[in-house]
Amino acid sequence: MNIETFFSSELILENESIFMRPLTIHDIDTIESISYSTALGEFGARVKNRNDLTDYFNFCLHAKQEKELYPLIIIRKEDSDPIGLTMFGNISFQHKRLEIGWTWIGEKYQGTGINAICKRLLLDYSFDILDLRRVEFKIDINNLKSQRAIEKIGAVKEGLLRNYNIQSYGESKGTYVYSILQQEWRTMPK
Repeated sequence: MNIETFFSSELILENESIFMRPLTIHDIDTIESISYSTALGEFGARVKNRNDLTDYFNFCLHAKQEKELYPLIIIRKEDSDPIGLTMFGNISFQHKRLEIGWTWIGEKYQGTGINAICKRLLLDYSFDILDLRRVEFKIDINNLKSQRAIEKIGAVKEGLLRNYNIQSYGESKGTYVYSILQQEWRTMPK
């Protein structure tokens, strides 16, 4: 696959309980109902009202147009309730790798296993369909919850990028890099 084909695709990932599809501007009203909570980490710190949410959607959709991020909305099949957002980014088909991240899950779905389900669907797609060699995750040094979650699905902590990002709370002391390799994913229990 090449970058043009990937970004023009209408990617649908699903299992029996959720589905993920490309984010559109029309999703803003749907997702707003779960968007304003400090329990949403970095996203919750940045998005406090409709204007912030509109800016965030514009950022996501512009990044997709520029082939930088591929944002997906996560929806519960049972009742079409929005669950959150996740994205593919830092995509290099030449080097057969990408990053999964920029994920946030609505407060009522946190701790329910939804994040792990989403990551498994994204990883299966990355390794089985895209035939990538490596998937990366970058997690702020202060985000212990996300670090534990990604370690739980088998990602390997590779190292710390010191003073890597400036977060909404200010300057971060660093970002951990995690990865899963194709051969590791294929041998992990599902």
